Amino acid sequence: MNVRIVSVFSIVALWAGMICLVSSNAIAAEQQIVTVNIQEVLLGSTAGQEVKKVLEEKVLDFQQKFQAEQGEVEAMQAEIEKKSSVWSQQVREEKERDYQKRVRELQLKSEDAQFELQQLEKQVMEPVVAELQKVIAEMGEKNGYSMILDSRAGLLYFDKTLDISPLVQKELDSRQKDKK
Repeated sequence: MNVRIVSVFSIVALWAGMICLVSSNAIAAEQQIVTVNIQEVLLGSTAGQEVKKVLEEKVLDFQQKFQAEQGEVEAMQAEIEKKSSVWSQQVREEKERDYQKRVRELQLKSEDAQFELQQLEKQVMEPVVAELQKVIAEMGEKNGYSMILDSRAGLLYFDKTLDISPLVQKELDSRQKDKK
């Protein structure tokens, strides 16, 4: 009698397990995980191109500012190399100190420029990234995606058909155009 109860219980447990397995596979099949390449969307979008243009103009501005100073520092170095043998030790040391001082000043200005560029990038990118996050969240809800992953954030493999980057970029461009 106990063997029969154990057998019936085993069969019921086996059937219940199979039903759970089949239903979990059906649920998994209904869930859709897609990827988006955030970097590609930002660089390819109209808003991203505008940000890139602003940053490139600022870089060019800095390069023009520093070009003259860089030339002066290089001229100082060339002068030291050419004339150091005819200068007295005191003159040579003074010229080398002046040269080192100018090099440090140029390095500090360069670091300040890099910091300013980072701040500008943050300032102009924040609204675009915020809008991009909204686009992705809304597309996820609208299309019933279970998960949207950034394909550049360490994915080792994904089926290219799961990549919705072009759709996200199109929607972002559309929203940026509507704002203007």
